[in-house]
Amino acid sequence: MGKRLKRLVARLRLYWLAARLYETWQLLARPHNRGALVAIWHQGRLLLVQASYRHGLGLPGGGLERREKARQAAVRELAEELGLRVSPEELVDPWQITETSARGQNTVTIFAMRMAEEPAIRLDGLELVASQWLTREEALTRPLVSHVREYLIQTG
Repeated sequence: MGKRLKRLVARLRLYWLAARLYETWQLLARPHNRGALVAIWHQGRLLLVQASYRHGLGLPGGGLERREKARQAAVRELAEELGLRVSPEELVDPWQITETSARGQNTVTIFAMRMAEEPAIRLDGLELVASQWLTREEALTRPLVSHVREYLIQTG
C-alpha cells in the first residue's frame, strides 16, 4: 500500500477495513499468496511485531511482488516496515509452510537472521504498531499467528 494511502487510512482509523478489502481483492486476484518473513534473533530472543489489522503476534515481512523472490521480498519488507537495511546473505535457514484457509492458500517462507547487536528499529505506526523481544518459550505462551507458532515449534 502506498505511503499516502496508508496515512489516509490511519487518519480515518480504517486500517482494519482497508486490510479486509485488500484480503478480499487478494483472494479474487491471487488465490495462492506467497509471503516472506524474517525471524530476527538477538541473544536468544525473537523480535515479534503486532500488525494493526491482525490478531496475534507475527514476524516482520509481507507479500512477494510480481517476479520477486522470497529473499528479495524479505529484504525489502524489513526496510519498509522496520527501517532495517540488511543484505540478502544475512537471511539464512529458509523454512516454508503452506496453509489453506477460507482466504485461499498461503505459502510463507521464514528466514532467520541472527544479530550480535540489538537492531535499532523504527515501526511505521500504521501497519506495525508494536514490537517486543521474547524468548521462544515466552513467545509460545502468547497469541501468535499460526505459521509463526508452527515455525517456533518445528525449529525449536
